Amino acid sequence: MIKGIYHAARSLETQNKNLERIANNLANMNTIGYKREGLFVQILNQLGGPQIKSPVDLRQGEVFETKNPLDVAIVGVGLFVVKTEKGYEYIRNGNFQISQEGFLVDKEGRKVIGKNGEINLSEYQLDENNLLTITRNGEIKVGENSVDNLLVVKMNEDNYEYRKEGLNFDSLNDIEEFADENEYQILQGYLEESNVNPIQEMENMIRVSKDYESSYKMVISLDESLQKSVDIGKI
Repeated sequence: MIKGIYHAARSLETQNKNLERIANNLANMNTIGYKREGLFVQILNQLGGPQIKSPVDLRQGEVFETKNPLDVAIVGVGLFVVKTEKGYEYIRNGNFQISQEGFLVDKEGRKVIGKNGEINLSEYQLDENNLLTITRNGEIKVGENSVDNLLVVKMNEDNYEYRKEGLNFDSLNDIEEFADENEYQILQGYLEESNVNPIQEMENMIRVSKDYESSYKMVISLDESLQKSVDIGKI
């Protein structure tokens, strides 16, 4: 009976975490480039023991046109790389801008990394005769001058669990793998929406809520049975 209470209580904890995941997905439904977090599932690890995992849904989000030449969307696999005080981080949000020092940065001011390092446009004059263009393979050009190529990388699927503060993914230590140019296209003037489906999230919320309620009732029932057993023992 004690074991039954333990398993029911553990299920309550899992369902509570799942409700938090669903709420987070719904809160980021309109966040550019957000990848929804899956529900916690129990799997067997390499040693045959139970392990709780929450996979990230990597399906493509819809892309929409902004006509801003500094907005870029990845269609296919891969992530952009930005440099932070803690090292490299990977993002899908291509809502970039140019800093006062001339660096290409994301909305938080973190430098975007190209194949040659940090991308600096300060020595190029941007005007109607020297427009900034970004090709389908990520080459950044000002007029006819090639500046750099956006660095697009891939991650080991298991490492998507290590989401950094908010929405970015941790590169752990080093950049693991470059995405092949045949695996993606860069669309200039477009951004990628989140891949959260609100209907799916609501369905998950209803199902998880029912599971939570069932586990809660089971704990109460087992607790009452245990109390009766104790009372009988006293008599």
